[in-house]
Amino acid sequence: MALIVVGLFGCKADSLEFKLTSKQIQSVVDGESVAVQFDAEFSLLGELDEDGRADLDRLIAIAEEVIEIEDVELETTALGVKVLIDGSIPMTADTDEKSPWFLKVSDWDESTKRVELATGANFKFLAGAMESVNFMLSADPYHPVKFKLKAKGAEVVAPAVEIDGVTHLLYRGAVDGRLTMNFSGGAFDDVGAGFLIKLP
Repeated sequence: MALIVVGLFGCKADSLEFKLTSKQIQSVVDGESVAVQFDAEFSLLGELDEDGRADLDRLIAIAEEVIEIEDVELETTALGVKVLIDGSIPMTADTDEKSPWFLKVSDWDESTKRVELATGANFKFLAGAMESVNFMLSADPYHPVKFKLKAKGAEVVAPAVEIDGVTHLLYRGAVDGRLTMNFSGGAFDDVGAGFLIKLP
């Protein structure tokens, strides 16, 4: 079977969720780099035979060289296999970050920060290593993203985002608790999802 590549290692994820807090963002603003947890889910159509499983194991081993992966689970579905991955990526203001994917924090203006999914120097390494496993594999830099933000007294602006089942051209609001932001399709096929935040 030709392996239909797994999410972070190739095709787009079904879902890629980040859990972060305004305190973590503030720590990055203060010069630190912090680890942000992610949960990712990907679908493989058809059965995962021995060759496919061997390819998958090799991809996971390659990814573990450059991404902090804590757990990988496989679930059989009516259409094939779901791959569930838990791990973490850096959130940093360092534009020279090497991780294949990271959350980049930068200045939007004097009082507002931009948080966005970005690719680092090791993305090219990962893409090349994937192709060495199977020439049909192609690393995708961008995925549908869900940010679960915990904050108190922050203000958020987000473009083309779905919140509580409602899609907004431009969302602006205060966060005093939790806010879930979904970004997928359209421009987010070609650019990393992100939002602006004014910290308290």
